[in-house]
Amino acid sequence: MRRSFASILAAALVITTGFSWENHKAWTLASEVFATAKPAETNHSPKAMVEAAEALLEVLSPELRKQLILPMDDPERREWTNVPSSEDDGGLRLGDLDREQLEAACAFLSTVMSREGYMKSRNIMLADDLLLKSEKQAKRRGGFGSANYWIAIFGTPSETEPWAVQWDGHHVAINLTIVGDEVTMSPSFIGTQPHRFLLGDEEIVPMKEETALGYEFINNLTEDQRKEAIQGAKRRRMLAGAGKDGVVPDLTGVSGKELTIEQRAILMKLVKLWVDDIPTRSAEIRLKEIEAQLDETVFTWNGPFALGSDMSYHLSGPGVVIEYAGQDLGGDPLDHLHSIYRDPSNEYGVKWIDGK
Repeated sequence: MRRSFASILAAALVITTGFSWENHKAWTLASEVFATAKPAETNHSPKAMVEAAEALLEVLSPELRKQLILPMDDPERREWTNVPSSEDDGGLRLGDLDREQLEAACAFLSTVMSREGYMKSRNIMLADDLLLKSEKQAKRRGGFGSANYWIAIFGTPSETEPWAVQWDGHHVAINLTIVGDEVTMSPSFIGTQPHRFLLGDEEIVPMKEETALGYEFINNLTEDQRKEAIQGAKRRRMLAGAGKDGVVPDLTGVSGKELTIEQRAILMKLVKLWVDDIPTRSAEIRLKEIEAQLDETVFTWNGPFALGSDMSYHLSGPGVVIEYAGQDLGGDPLDHLHSIYRDPSNEYGVKWIDGK
C-alpha cells in the first residue's frame, strides 16, 4: 500500500525531532465543553446560520448579548491578531460563559463554518491549552488557553443581508463574511503550538495536511521547477499576516502556468485545505475562482525541501494569498506553525457589500 505524504512526514518528524505526544488537559469549562461537544448536524444554509445565531443569543444575558453583537463597521472587525488575547478584546469571551452558553457557541461556530474548518480551529484552540502551566493561569483573563478565545457577530444575522463572524484568539483568527448563501473567510489566520497532541485516545495534528501537501508539491516539481520555486536556503517570514490587510506579496518563484496537470492538481489540493474551512457551496465556487487564475499565481519555497525541514512556503496571485511558516518561539519551528489565507479581491466581503 502506498503511504501518504502525511504518514511519511509524521514518521520523519519522530525520527528527526523525537516529538512525543502530550495529553490535553481541560483546565477550564470552555476547554472541557469544546473538547467534548459534537459539531452541529446542519446543512449550513442561511436559515440554519441565522437560527444558530439566534439560539446562542437566546441563552445569553442582556449584557453578554451586547458584547457579542457589534456594528458591521466596528473597528474590532479589522483589529484581529494571532497573538494571545488581551484582557479586554472585543466580543464575547468563552471563559465568561456557562455550559449551556458554550454548547450554543459550539453549535453556532460549527454551523457558520464547515465541519472540517470548525474541527481544525477547535483543535488549534485545544492545543493552546497545552501551553498553560496551571489552573490559575488558565482562568486568568487574557493570554493562552481555550477560555481566552473570543467570538463576535458584526451586524444582524440575516438570510439575505451582510453580516460577519469573528472567532479570535492565539493561533485562531477566523473572519467570516456572510451574504445569503455566500461565505468568505478572508482574511483568516490559523497556526498551532504544539503541532500535535492527544485528546483522550485520539491523535490530533491540526495542520497535518497543510504541512504534508506542501512537501508533496515541492517534491513533485522537476529539478528546474524547484530551482525556480526555492528562493532561499532559510525559512522566510510571512508577508501578509495580521495587520497587513491589502498586501499581495510580489513573489519570484514558479508560476502556475508552468505546472503540469498533475502538479496543478496537487497545488489545488493544498489550496483546498484552507478554502474547505467554509461551507461546501461557497468553497466550491471559491476553488473555481482560484483555479481560473492559477496561471497568474506564483509559488515560492524557502528552506530545505527534505521531509521534516525548517521551511516556509508562499502562494500569491490575484485570486489567493496563502503563507505557511514555522516559528522560532518555543525553540522548535516544526512544533510552532503559522499560516494566513486571503482573497485579495474580497477581503471582509467587500466585493459583495460594496455591490449592494
